[in-house]
Amino acid sequence: MESRRRADRFAVLMTPGFFRMLNVRRGMWYESPEEVAKGLEWGRRKAVLLRWVRRQMGRRLTARERNCLKLYFFRGMTLLEVGEATCTSKAAACRAVARSLRKLRAAAQRSRIAGADRMRHKKSTKSTSGRGMSGMRKAP
Repeated sequence: MESRRRADRFAVLMTPGFFRMLNVRRGMWYESPEEVAKGLEWGRRKAVLLRWVRRQMGRRLTARERNCLKLYFFRGMTLLEVGEATCTSKAAACRAVARSLRKLRAAAQRSRIAGADRMRHKKSTKSTSGRGMSGMRKAP
């Protein structure tokens, strides 16, 4: 009996000519040159925006707000994890993140960076009774 390794369970055997039959332009991951250029342009724009955000974080936020924002957005932690990492509660971490975002939005509006209008929440026609303690509107 032939000895098999554990990794062999995932092996898929194909004939050598299989890949020659595939049409590259009809493949699932094919991108036209226009799509590639558009993606590269978005990457450049995103890099500029991230540099601006980092600069404003250093100028306008306290060390605690900056730390909470970095953990939440750049490290992908939940608010509970942010609270534990900063030795505060989940609610305090949530308030710090909300306060930081408010400050950064105000800075974006003052400097009129492109896309600042997209960062603002859409105004709702509902009354303001749906607001929580942080002043943020609840999702409809």
